[in-house]
Amino acid sequence: MRRALAFSLSLTSILTGALGLGEAFAQDAPPKGEPSEAPPDPEKPKPTDPPPPAPERKPEPAPEKKAAKGKETKSSKSTDEGGAVERPLRAALRLTAGPVSFIPVLLVQAQVLPYVGDDALAQEGDASDSEGFRLRRGRFGLEVDLKDQGRARVSVELGSREDGSARLHDAWLAYVGFPYVQAWGGAMTVPFSRSAIAGSGDQALTERPLSVRAMAPGQQVGLVARGEVARRAFVYDLGVFNGFSRSDTFYAGYAQNYAPLGNRFEGLAYVGRVATEPIGPLSTPIADETHQRPRFGVGAAYYYSDSAARGIHAVEGDALLHALGFHLLAEGIFTYVDPKSDPAEPTSDVAPVKSLGVVAEAGYMILRDLLGVTARFEYIDPSLTVDDEGDNWVVAAGATAMFFDGMVRTTVELDHREEIHGLSLSNDALIFQAQLVAP
Repeated sequence: MRRALAFSLSLTSILTGALGLGEAFAQDAPPKGEPSEAPPDPEKPKPTDPPPPAPERKPEPAPEKKAAKGKETKSSKSTDEGGAVERPLRAALRLTAGPVSFIPVLLVQAQVLPYVGDDALAQEGDASDSEGFRLRRGRFGLEVDLKDQGRARVSVELGSREDGSARLHDAWLAYVGFPYVQAWGGAMTVPFSRSAIAGSGDQALTERPLSVRAMAPGQQVGLVARGEVARRAFVYDLGVFNGFSRSDTFYAGYAQNYAPLGNRFEGLAYVGRVATEPIGPLSTPIADETHQRPRFGVGAAYYYSDSAARGIHAVEGDALLHALGFHLLAEGIFTYVDPKSDPAEPTSDVAPVKSLGVVAEAGYMILRDLLGVTARFEYIDPSLTVDDEGDNWVVAAGATAMFFDGMVRTTVELDHREEIHGLSLSNDALIFQAQLVAP
């Protein structure tokens, strides 16, 4: 019985194998003349063998980013959208508590004047009357930022050009939540002239150009509608202020009246300014202290002041270029002063006066946020109808060393002022200035 069963199983196996071999032969038989089976590949593993492990691949090191010439990598210093190096020390002064941020306002400018010409007069725009020491500015205050919706600033000037007494400098409130239309109100800088809009601590030399100090209104109380489109591709300011009151002499500029008793005799002034920075925002200082990628801005402004003693029309145009540490500034201001026939306050003007001021300035930041040089030329004509000693050209040149993100800086400057007509006065000056500014 067992032998029969074994014989049956063997016969079944033989038949099964024969059927399978025949089917395979019928389906996959190679053409005549070719081998029925390829020779075994010694490199190819047998199907029954487990596949060999894949060789280990060590991760390739990431290619090192080479810093462009004159620039640093992000690992050393990050850059903002305008290509300027960020200033972390200045940013660290911002104290945030919930939705409110507090920013200190501080400006100290102390000067040493080892040489001043014998004919120099501060009232005529010169640095000083004689050699000595001068506290040019001493200012402190506080700015508050409410969740990028509202802003406010109050600052006090402890030393000023006029008499050194304490006076209000800034006191304004602003709604800035909508970039296209913002509202500003209070005592603020009148939006006229690029050098005037830039802060006193953001100038390339110790002072703004003399023609700007003489012909731009400076600070006044009023309201301004302001806006910008596409990251400053278009910027506008429209404002109404208390009227601008000129000082008795041309180079003394405008009186800074903050109207604690309201507007009495000045009337009203109307201001408009448009500007563009088409390829990206410029950094705030006049000099390219942080080596921006090439950027430029162009602006123009107009104001009419209908004061009690005179009507004043003024137009200005300006342009500023920043390019990898180099800066070039150009400004021109023209004013037309028309005295009132029945003035409500005393005035020395008896006939219309046309005035012109032209500024050209160039500088280079040799070491970013550390060392720079600047030269400036000005042509000033207080009255285009009269040729006298008041017609001046002024040349100023200086070098500045900066520390702590530019908050501390020292400047040495030489000013030469030449009268075009009449006597040539001795009113040159050598100035050493130390400055602390925050933020």
